[in-house]
Amino acid sequence: MEDFFKKVFEELKGSKKILTAVLTDIESEEISQSLLGEMFLFDEEGIIEFSSEQLENELEKFFLNQDLKNKVLSLGESKNTDSQLKEINLDQDNKLEIFLEPVVDQPHLTVFGAGHIAEPLVKICSLMDFNITVIDDREEFLNYDKFPTADQLLLIPYIDYFNNLIINENDYLVIVTRGHQHDYQVLKNVINSEAAYIGMIGSSRKIKTVYDQLRDDGISEEKLSEVHSPIGLDIGSETPAEIAVAIAAELIAVRRDK
Repeated sequence: MEDFFKKVFEELKGSKKILTAVLTDIESEEISQSLLGEMFLFDEEGIIEFSSEQLENELEKFFLNQDLKNKVLSLGESKNTDSQLKEINLDQDNKLEIFLEPVVDQPHLTVFGAGHIAEPLVKICSLMDFNITVIDDREEFLNYDKFPTADQLLLIPYIDYFNNLIINENDYLVIVTRGHQHDYQVLKNVINSEAAYIGMIGSSRKIKTVYDQLRDDGISEEKLSEVHSPIGLDIGSETPAEIAVAIAAELIAVRRDK
C-alpha cells in the first residue's frame, strides 16, 4: 500500500487529474471479499496502479475487456470533483461497488516581487484556487498585512530560492520585481523549467535588455518566445489593479488551454 501512495504522489507531480477507486462492496464468487478496502488508481489513459498484488491478479483479467476498460475510464471524464459511489458490472456474474475520489493537484502560483502589482494580483488569484507564494528580499514590503490571502511569504534573496528547487508543470511563475537585474536573475533560473506559465513585466526596453543578457547566456530564441512578456492580456490596463486583472486573465487562459 505504501508503494501505491508513492505512485499517487508521483502522478500528482506530473500535474494530472487522477482518480482513486476504493472497493466498498463485492458481489462475486471469483473475487475475494478480503479485497474490500483495497484501491486502484487511474486517469484518462488507463489503470495506473493497484494497491496490492492480489487485487491486480483478481481484477486484471476483467480489465482486458476493452468495453469494460472504457466504461471505467469514462468515470474520470466528468468535470465533477466531488466523491461519488459507483457500481461497475465486470460481467453478468461479477459486480463491484467503488468509492470514486478525484485527486487534483492544486496549481501553484509564485510571485517574484512584493510591489504594487503583486498585492492586487495575489488577492485576485486567491479566488482562483491557486496555492500562492510571494518572494521578496524587502521586509517592509513582504508581510501578511499586505498579502493576507497568500499561503507563503518568503523573505529571501531571489537567488537563494532556487537552491534545490524543482519546478513542475503545475507551477505558474510571475516575475514583477523592482528592477531588470532581479528580473534577469529570476528568469535565468526558471526559463528552462517545466512551468506551465512564465510571465515577466516590463517595458519593451527592459524586456530587450533582459533578453539580450539571456541570449549571451546561451538561452535559445524558442525559450525566450515562450515567456509571456509583456505580461498579461492586452486589455488596455493602466493601474496596478488593472494590470493585475490582465495577468490573472492570462493565467486563466493558459490554465484552461485557451
